[in-house]
Amino acid sequence: MTNPIANADQFAAEAEVRAMWDDAATRAARDHCAQLWRVGHGGDVPPEVEPLFDAAMDAWIGNYLFKAAARDPVRPRFVRNFMPGHGWNGAVVPDARMGGDNPDNCYRLAGIAHGGRYRITGRVIDACPAHVSFTLVENWGTSMTVQAVELPGIDMTQDGRFTITIDDQPANGRRNHMTTNPRVKFLFVRDSMMDWERETPLALEIERIDAAGAQHFSFEQRLDEALRRAREEVPLYFWFFRLSAARPANSMPQPVRTASVGGLVTQASSIGRLRLEEDQAAIIRFDPAGAAYSSLQLAMWWYRSIDAHLLQSGLSAAQSARDADGLITAVVSARDPGVANWVQTDGLRDLLPMIRWQGLPETQQGAGPVHWLDILPFDRLDAHLPAGIVRTNRQQREDQLRARRAAWSRRISV
Repeated sequence: MTNPIANADQFAAEAEVRAMWDDAATRAARDHCAQLWRVGHGGDVPPEVEPLFDAAMDAWIGNYLFKAAARDPVRPRFVRNFMPGHGWNGAVVPDARMGGDNPDNCYRLAGIAHGGRYRITGRVIDACPAHVSFTLVENWGTSMTVQAVELPGIDMTQDGRFTITIDDQPANGRRNHMTTNPRVKFLFVRDSMMDWERETPLALEIERIDAAGAQHFSFEQRLDEALRRAREEVPLYFWFFRLSAARPANSMPQPVRTASVGGLVTQASSIGRLRLEEDQAAIIRFDPAGAAYSSLQLAMWWYRSIDAHLLQSGLSAAQSARDADGLITAVVSARDPGVANWVQTDGLRDLLPMIRWQGLPETQQGAGPVHWLDILPFDRLDAHLPAGIVRTNRQQREDQLRARRAAWSRRISV
């Protein structure tokens, strides 16, 4: 495999992020954001997540530092963000998970300015991701969308190459074109990969083709804006967190389209709240509904993913064993239930589940995006699982987790 993320722009951006972390202003902003989050949560914090707070605050700031590294619209570059802390290329990369991140995604950003003219060239490597979206966004946090284009849907050559143009003019017949507005900040790319062993993020390059004489954004300017945005957007993300956490325990409403609240335009999602005791389990069934991409993922109370590179804390449709009727049945529990579709809690009692459907077909398939949730005593699971559900013994589980970790490690191969 060729890893398209292992490139000079990414390594330079990561070096900038490490330098930003060494700045006293970054440490001060991190502590201020932690204070703001504490005020928001008050006493409403499950005791088992208290030891995870500091790491979550580090990742909160880390995420904005990666956005700072991507921010320059005069010398744009794609920068991967939202990754767990890891080591590659002989260096340590800080954690940047936040905002209900999806571990199936490779998230990349590039700075865009209204009035600029940009060209993105891309190509498919190995197996194409199940769904890819290119979104012009107005803010640093959630995706306030200006315009989006998606794959499937982008015109490309037979060998998987394509070009996207961006400027401040309407398409006027141009294919694969996006139009900015005066508030645009970034091009936000999500490669959603259902099969980690095969699918690879697109190879992407971006260039500004009218940059002569334009003044680029300095390191200091980008860092200053990032730290300001990190403070300002705590209330926004606390509101998103409360969309799940304010629900009654062990509830999960049916899906809604997410564009109205800052999600991906063609996405439907269902977000809920679980509170599971050691002797309880949740059975979650959902219909993939013909979506290009669908998955069930767990987030922790601090609204970030649960070490999905180490644990099976979520499952895409491709990673899941299907029932005879085409639905997916997953069991969420602290203990191994002996079924293939086990979603691990990592011992956490309070959980924020999300089911995502992306690239939904224009014509609804079956019941469409829908799910069912049941909370049961762990020792009564078998009586409520579908006949023929795929079982897993201890050795098979070890093999399953080993394969998952190996597949994830493709993302940090150099």
